[in-house]
Amino acid sequence: MRQYFHRSKSLANSFLFIMPLLVLYEMGIVMYGSPIKNTADVIIKTPLTLFGRNSSLIFNSIVIVSLLASIFFIEKEHALSVMIFLWMFLESIGYALLLGYGVGFIVYRVFFTHALANPFLSDTWLGIILSIGAGVYEEIVFRFLLLLFLYNFIFIKLLKISKPFGAAISVILAALIFTSLHYMGTTGDSFTYASFTFRFMSGLFLSALYMFRGLGIAVYTHAIYDVMTVLNPFQV
Repeated sequence: MRQYFHRSKSLANSFLFIMPLLVLYEMGIVMYGSPIKNTADVIIKTPLTLFGRNSSLIFNSIVIVSLLASIFFIEKEHALSVMIFLWMFLESIGYALLLGYGVGFIVYRVFFTHALANPFLSDTWLGIILSIGAGVYEEIVFRFLLLLFLYNFIFIKLLKISKPFGAAISVILAALIFTSLHYMGTTGDSFTYASFTFRFMSGLFLSALYMFRGLGIAVYTHAIYDVMTVLNPFQV
């Protein structure tokens, strides 16, 4: 069990684990022909537009290199196993249910009395595609990049704050930024205190999950929860 927790948290296994979701999202957007994309997706790919028509080629090259590098490092440690990804998937389902029924119950039954709004009910397939993209890109942007940047560079190296205090502030700030961006732009949601509280608590939950269980499980937890929300099983 200790070996599983160590291997499932590794960045190499995480990249390999989330690769199918990334491919599904990218193929879904192309095949669906939707102009709507996940905000975090746009954030990541905007710098690549500097390369013009070659931006897609460069992005795909980065994905392929990341995939090959992950396989190389896993093979180097003799740790490549299909079963570990199955257990990671099942573990992510458990966290997604906890997020939906646990955090959802606290927010929408204890703090507020509103039903959880589902913005994708009118188009289920688009909702599923965007949910997968949200899991991949939002976790990469807000947990893997933003959270680590705040913690490692701002609070620890620059401000020299103690690690526990720096971690706590980083998690809160990353969750606030993650929550706020859902209400910005032309496709942003309408602000309500209930939805803001739920997203903020979800941000805290996913940040803690990323720190203790790694990127891969955080990505799948987010994606599975969002897909389940599209299918609307969370009657909290």
